Parts: sequence; structure tokens; C-alpha cells
Amino acid sequence: MKTSLLSACRETARRTFRIQSLRPEQESAMLAVLNGRDAFVSLPTGFGKSLIYQVPAMIVERPTIVISPLIALMTDQERALNKRGVPVVAIHSRLRAAERRAALERLKKGGRLVVLTTPETLESTATAPLFERARPALLCIDEAHCISEWGHDFRPSYLRLGNARKRLGNPPVLALTATATPRVREDIAERLRLDNPRVIVAPAHRENLGLTVDVVPGAAKFPAAARRIKRLQRPGIIYCATTTAVDEVSGALGRARIPVTRYHGKMRAADRDAAQRQFMIPSRRLIMVATTAFGMGIDKPNIRYILHYQAPGSLEQYVQEIGRAGRDGRPGQCILLFDPADLEIHEHLQAQGRPSVRHLERLEAALTAWKDEKRAPTADTLAYSAGVPARICEVLLSDLEEAGSVERDKDGSIAIVVPPEAFKTGVRDLVAKLKTFRYEGERRLRLIADYANSDECRSVFIRRYFGEDYPPRCGTCDRCRADRVGIEQSEPSQRRHSRLRRKPIENRADQPSPQVPGPSGTIARSSRRPVAEIVPQRPPQPTASTPPGRTARSKRRPSKWRRPS
Repeated sequence: MKTSLLSACRETARRTFRIQSLRPEQESAMLAVLNGRDAFVSLPTGFGKSLIYQVPAMIVERPTIVISPLIALMTDQERALNKRGVPVVAIHSRLRAAERRAALERLKKGGRLVVLTTPETLESTATAPLFERARPALLCIDEAHCISEWGHDFRPSYLRLGNARKRLGNPPVLALTATATPRVREDIAERLRLDNPRVIVAPAHRENLGLTVDVVPGAAKFPAAARRIKRLQRPGIIYCATTTAVDEVSGALGRARIPVTRYHGKMRAADRDAAQRQFMIPSRRLIMVATTAFGMGIDKPNIRYILHYQAPGSLEQYVQEIGRAGRDGRPGQCILLFDPADLEIHEHLQAQGRPSVRHLERLEAALTAWKDEKRAPTADTLAYSAGVPARICEVLLSDLEEAGSVERDKDGSIAIVVPPEAFKTGVRDLVAKLKTFRYEGERRLRLIADYANSDECRSVFIRRYFGEDYPPRCGTCDRCRADRVGIEQSEPSQRRHSRLRRKPIENRADQPSPQVPGPSGTIARSSRRPVAEIVPQRPPQPTASTPPGRTARSKRRPSKWRRPS
């Protein structure tokens, strides 16, 4: 059975997707889901994760539902699958009425079909019954890290995917991501209710990516970025933490007549789509200046560099974004311009977007008051009466539902379903959970600073964070290059003292780095300042005791040149 399924996967990959050979990780995950087993797959960007659900979708006889975080990503996937002749529909909120009807009719027919949708559409009262009647053969969660990163912030529907799976008839689940720490994996498995999943994890950092960090204060950011951009080959992506920075950087590059476009959430949807299409043209070598809203699922293989103008909000986000460089296997440069003040931006954004203990206390009081009046509010009514933002109210309700403290009726009414003491206990447990999430957010920000200031190999730092025990040094990051320069500079001295026994240099992650200036374009290790601040020494200048045109060095002459006394 296993041999026949594996042969079917390989044949489908060759015939439909023109892929001559599958990676062992891809084959293992495909066999797991085709045998009805859950699978969690964490592979680097460009590793071919999408193929893991696309190939089984062409083998099973019922629809495959794929949960995608972004409509733009769904649109790209739908276009690519249509070119391959794969039956596919996308169901989301931006469809016109006629397109929506056609997609839902195709879903009703069943059979082999890839259905791209969002977690919100999956649980919508208008479409949920149709998904349930389709009885999918596979439920795939693309970019599954969004469950842990977005679900607790502004996409509460991600937290309810486990409930949605149950309504769909408990099909096998395939969770795909490029970045997941052991703790995030546990959170994803818990939310999706994975049952003894097949776990496949590859190193988070690809060997062809060169990692560099420049510690640059805010005022020196643009000059530092400009120096980098002049030396780097396009196309490239510059990531900023705010829309204001995107506008400023893209405007400055445009005034310098550098081919540039921009992308952020405050732009009109049509303008964002146009910018993305422009950047994706294979022959165009543009610079895209964007917030983190851009790039997920972008399949442009020849991106030569990723430059972070401001620090990202977490190491997971950073690895996701730098993974978009060098997908063609050629070298890609990944540069972080780090300023400790950047972290304050993310602290502010997290404080605004995440539920707090104060929000939960207000929600608890409102729910208790509704129960005393023997009435059941809807989520919107409850949010209004509690004085809590609707999005945050949804997140907290999802957690209370998961704990079994509250339930929703089919009409959306919410009621406490446990005794008062049990409800208070559930709320206290959720308070502890919120504090843990706040601590985790702070810890992730501190890790960005630790990464920027670390003396060890950049790749070792990243891979250890994602769960590897003894990752090897990459040999290409700024730290490894600086260490190599230090070793090369010490070799002449060692040769002059060849009679002395030389101690071998160990290749360990915790090995202290030599105190030498970094190579051109990287941080000077001895001073911890950007190279821009380190100027070459000037030649010795004339002094009062030397004639004009001569230097102090010229005073020491051979004796035959000395004038007679």
C-alpha cells in the first residue's frame, strides 16, 4: 500500500506539476496524510511546502480545503494551479456575487478539488454548511504559525479551527509553516487538536543566505541603507515596521531615481495589487519597500536581498521574511539595520492589539451581568456593553469557549454554561494565560536585540532558537567572516613562531570572537559601532619641527643624507 501511494505521489508530481523528484520530507508528509494521519511540517521558504497538499489533492476523491491567511496569497495560488490544470476555487470576501455563486456551485459538486479559503469564511454562517456537506478528504492549514502569532491578536477565527475541523468530519490535518519553535508547535497542535501527528522539521536557515547586522542609530539609518543598496543587486525588499517609514524610504529612493515601489495596509487594495504585480514581473528589477503585510507566499525566485530598515517584531517574523531571498539557490543577502529604539514601536503595537487582563475583567463582569438578567448577548452586544474592542472580545470568547466556560448558540448568542465558581476559575486560568502571552511577546522582542548583539554565528543563533541542539556554523554571516579575517591575520605571526606549538581553533558556537575590525560593510567587533563611523587613519601630518611637505616619518633619514653640522 505504501509503495503504491508513493508511486502515485511521484507520478502525480511529474505529470501534473512537472517535478521530476520529490524531497524525502515531502514524500513522508504526503504519505502521512494519504494514510489518514495528521502531519505538522516546518520547512524553510522555497522548500516546496505547497506541493505537500497539492499532490494528495490530485489523488484523493474528495475536496481538499486549504486555509490561507491572505487573499492576495490565495489569488496567486489559484492562478498557479489553474495554469497546471488543477481544479481549484477560491472562496473569500472579495469575490463578486457571480464569482461566489460559481465557486460554491463547484464546491457542491465535490470530487477532486482544491478549495482555498480563509478561517473566517470557513466558519461563516453563510458558507459553513456547504463546507461541512463537502466532507473534505484533507484540511490543510497553510502558514500555520498564524494560529499562534495572529490568532491571539486579531484573527480569532484561527483559534477556532479545531472546532471547524470537528464540524467537517475530522479529516486529517496538514499544518505547514516555515517557522515554528517547539513552543509554537505545541500551541498549533493543541489548537488544531492534532492526533499523534507526523512531525517533520528542517533547519530554519538556508545555506545560501548571508546574514549581516549593522547596529545603526535612527538618524543614520537611511545613509546606512543607501550605502548597502548601492552595492546590492536588485531586485530586493526593504522591510519597515511602520507605514510612515515605508512612505519616507520609498519616496527618498524614488527621488534618487532608483526603481522602487511600495506596499502597506493603508494603501488602497487596487494600489497594493498593482504594486505587487509590478514587483512580480520577472524582467523587472525593482526595490519593494513594504511593511510585513507584503511577501507571504510571494514566489519570486530571484530576490537578491532582504534589508530590514527597522527591526522585526520577532525572530520568527525575521526568518519568514529573509526566507524570500535567494529561492533560486543563488546567494541572497539578509541585512538587519538594528536600533534598540525600533523595539519600542513593536511594544506599542503589541499593547494596542493584544487582549489584557483589564479587558478580561470587563468581559467577565458583563457576562455575569447578562447571566443575572437571564439573557444571552451576541458577541457584538457583549463587546459594546463591556467596553471592549470587538476584535479583542472575539479573542477572549474563543479562549473561554476552548475552556468550556461559555457556548454560542446557532444564532450567535453567548451564555455561561458552568457554575459561577467554575466560571471564575476559568477566568483566573485565562488571566494567567494572558500574562504568559505578554511575557512571550516581551521575550521575543528581547531575542531580536540578543540576536543583533550576539558574537556567535548568526545561523547558529537562529537554528538553536528553533530547536536544534548542535547546529554548525554557516561560514558566511558577518560574524563568521570576521572570525575568518582574524584567523588569517594571525597566521603570519604564527608562521614566524613556528617553533612554538599552535593550539587548534575550535569551531564552537560559544567560542569568543577575536577583537578585530569586521570586513567591509559589517559591524566592527571591537567598537560595536557601524562601519560608517569608523574612518581610516590619516597619514602622519606635518608638525612644527618638520618642513612643509614633509611628515614626521621623514625626519628619520639614513645617515648619509644628514647635513654636516
